Amino acid sequence: MKKSTLVKLALTLVAIFAFAGLNAQILTNYSATQLTEANSYQTTGKAFSLYVLPDPVFSPTYDATTNTNLGASARWTWTYPVALTGAPASGAVSPTNTVNFTVLPVGVYAISVVESNTLSGCVSATSITQTVNVIAAPSAIVTTADPAQACVAAVPAPASVVITFTENVPNGLGAFAFGINELIEEIDPSDAVIATPTASHSIYDFPVAGAGSKITTGDAGFVAATPSFTFTFNTAALAVSNGHRTRYTYTLVGASDAGGNGIVSNISHKSDFGGAITPYAFGAKTTYVAIVNPAPITGPIYHISNTYAY
Repeated sequence: MKKSTLVKLALTLVAIFAFAGLNAQILTNYSATQLTEANSYQTTGKAFSLYVLPDPVFSPTYDATTNTNLGASARWTWTYPVALTGAPASGAVSPTNTVNFTVLPVGVYAISVVESNTLSGCVSATSITQTVNVIAAPSAIVTTADPAQACVAAVPAPASVVITFTENVPNGLGAFAFGINELIEEIDPSDAVIATPTASHSIYDFPVAGAGSKITTGDAGFVAATPSFTFTFNTAALAVSNGHRTRYTYTLVGASDAGGNGIVSNISHKSDFGGAITPYAFGAKTTYVAIVNPAPITGPIYHISNTYAY
């Protein structure tokens, strides 16, 4: 099956100036994308940090790869809404070029920073702002209703099933790691299992990482239409097995490398930066169940024989 390549989204670096000849990257996975990615996305409940590039005049030995050697006189003031809990506090002058947030209610927040200096008391004439969209955790449900029981068609055909993912991100950022399992059972009239011709097994696995990763725009069956992205797949041909009533069950499961049974998105994975992967619970409907029945065979009519002798 076609799987997307891993889309690696990093936390956004807030850059004060585009210094000539300085193309710094602060720490691994952070990048100076504020000018092209002024809106960043973060899953609610997950802590995150922002960094700002120091002025090289006042931090001449600054090491961008480790975010060390800040100038002794350099200071930064981060400003952000009261709904966020961060350190340093909003409006406080700090010797660190980093701000760390721990409490993130859903919402859109403007976070700004300005550099100053204790040598002269000068303050930068430019304040840089990053907009952070804190969004609800991703969710996924099977949105195709289970069909009514039916007699198997003369030519068994697969059913089309739609999975809907909900996450309030732009279309280009919608990417999800999950799996789908298939189970085929022969059942009696009371739905008790008689046999299992096909044990539960994976038919789709879109892992968090690796060569074949989260499903995303361009992958077969995936449609990006924020905030309700969809993935459509076909079941097996819904045929009767061995003349018995046959139940086909398709179940949403966690990706093979998610570490649990739930959905992981690009943004939720980004929001886990520095920690373990968090699979978020699927929605209320996680299965598609179709039952096909063999057509009954009408038996002969019995009557008293015309040659019955009294």
